[in-house]
Amino acid sequence: MKKIPLTLLLSLCFIFSSQANFDIQISLDSLQKNYDKAAGHNKLNALLNLSKYYWNTDPSLAIEKSKHALGIAQTLENEKSMLKAMYYLGIAYHIDNQLDNSLDYLLRAHYYSQTHNFIKESADVDVELALVYYETNKLHKTYEHTNEAFGIYKKLEDVKGIANCKNLFGLYYKGNKDYKRAEEYFESALESAKTLNKKSLINSIINDLGSMYAEMGDTEKAILTYQKDPFNKSGHANFKRGSFELELAKHYLKKAELLNAKKHLDNCYSIAIKLKSKKLFRDYYRTLADYNLKLGNQSESVIAFQKLLQFQDSIANEKLSNKIEDLDSRHAMSIKNHENQALRDENQKQQLKITRQYIIGLLILLAFILIMFMLIIRYRNNLRDNELLHLKNSLVHQHQEELIEAMKRIKISEDKLRVANDTKDKMFSLIAHDLRGAIGNISNGLRMYLGEEDLNLTEQDKEEFLQALFHSSDNAYELLENLLFWAKNQTSTLSANKQMVDASSIINSNIGLLSDLAKIKSIKLFTSKNPNIEVFVDWNMINTVLRNLISNAIKFTRKDGSVEIKSELGKYFVKISVIDDGIGMLPDQIDNIYDGKTTDGTAAEKGTGLGLTLCRDFLSKNYGKMIVSSEIDKGSTFAFIIPRRPMNQEKYLELLEKETLLSLD
Repeated sequence: MKKIPLTLLLSLCFIFSSQANFDIQISLDSLQKNYDKAAGHNKLNALLNLSKYYWNTDPSLAIEKSKHALGIAQTLENEKSMLKAMYYLGIAYHIDNQLDNSLDYLLRAHYYSQTHNFIKESADVDVELALVYYETNKLHKTYEHTNEAFGIYKKLEDVKGIANCKNLFGLYYKGNKDYKRAEEYFESALESAKTLNKKSLINSIINDLGSMYAEMGDTEKAILTYQKDPFNKSGHANFKRGSFELELAKHYLKKAELLNAKKHLDNCYSIAIKLKSKKLFRDYYRTLADYNLKLGNQSESVIAFQKLLQFQDSIANEKLSNKIEDLDSRHAMSIKNHENQALRDENQKQQLKITRQYIIGLLILLAFILIMFMLIIRYRNNLRDNELLHLKNSLVHQHQEELIEAMKRIKISEDKLRVANDTKDKMFSLIAHDLRGAIGNISNGLRMYLGEEDLNLTEQDKEEFLQALFHSSDNAYELLENLLFWAKNQTSTLSANKQMVDASSIINSNIGLLSDLAKIKSIKLFTSKNPNIEVFVDWNMINTVLRNLISNAIKFTRKDGSVEIKSELGKYFVKISVIDDGIGMLPDQIDNIYDGKTTDGTAAEKGTGLGLTLCRDFLSKNYGKMIVSSEIDKGSTFAFIIPRRPMNQEKYLELLEKETLLSLD
């Protein structure tokens, strides 16, 4: 097959282009002739048709024609034509990128259509308002007007209107970056438009869909969508087509594909020239400046930027946004004023009617008011007396209740104080007995050992005798030290001097101090886990707590047993555990470990009854907590947690709920 010469192809393109321009010129001439020949209402309709024709060819001329049509419609008092002229003016200003003026006339048309019950026209205005609000990024307004129009079109079963609304819903979700829902609405709108075979609507939807794909960076899908456009094949130019070309150009610029970017820039420029669109020229020169910067043509970029300034919006974005807000407010105020005026007129009619009735009943009303006034005065006097009486009774009742509550609190305090004194007396009696017994044992033992010359003891007897004296002295020392700490704690003179300390140093100190005591009973005292961990506590208090727990473990562990000390790191606390394989405790003993009761150790060691109470109090001062577990003949675990960082009571209670170290697993 022979190839068609290039000159022939160019000639054919020229013929088709010339034919299209010729058809457009015939249409314009026909409209102009109709306008020149017509008069009255026909002339008004011809003028409106001329305005609509100039939308996409000369927006400024469309504005001029629409204003002229509005003036004629007002003169002829033709309500529907007045609405149409305002609507056309709003569209013409929109196309000319004068969004503030567009919004002004569209809001007027919207109010006019609603007050004059033009239902279908109201929906049409809603669609255009939604587009203007979309371009000014007022997406909530876009949705509001689209939804309003969609409801009307559904009632009217207007398929074209429904398709337009679906397309607007797509734009709304595209603006909110919800591309999935936007695509669903675009596809649904496109399907509806195809059933109507409305090429201009199909073109609009396809360009919006393609622009979304370009915005998402899916160039292949955007171009494929663009190729489906019947207007693309016919060479038809419109604003959305130009915007779509710009989106593709911007995308290729981001990918540094400058040749593709230039091709789409040129397409956009051609459309802008045909449409005389200031908005397209503005966006074109902004993108062209970026293109030249990518090429390194600084001078060309500056020229493009200078041309951009010629097409900048007459109102800066911020001022435009403020003006649109002002227009919305003024429009709402205007509606309110009209409604108020209608209410005032209605009220005036009602007022005249009421005035006539008022004059007739005035004397009766005055007499009634006088009687009511006297009754009210009497009623108020009685009410005031009753209120005073009720207030007095309430005060007496309140004082009685407060007195009863105070007496209850005093009784509870007396009971607590009595129990505390009884406990203290009993504790002091036990301490005095234990202390006298321990010191008496030491004194009598030493007197016997030193004074009896004929005392014949073997080396083993001597060692056992000295171990017994050591136990007595150690018990007496522990008793005195715990008693001193307990006394200070009871008088609130002992406060925690908290600072960052190494937990391992506390463990090592007690291991060194109590290892000899463990050796006496052949008990293995060791640490399984003792990493260097910093905690925020009073070193001496926690040292006392750990010493008491280790002493108790040795005390209640049989000969040749073992006592293990380990520390574990939690998120907010450190847990130190003392684990023995001693005689263990019953559940009721665990429940009453702070009652001050003492039990002899496995080697008849005496206790003070203060140790665990002191441990609990010291841990409380350091925002710590003790955890106890025990089983008869298997041993006991006494563990406590202490904070890793400074905290207050409120923070301690909050973090305690989150800590995972509270179990003894």
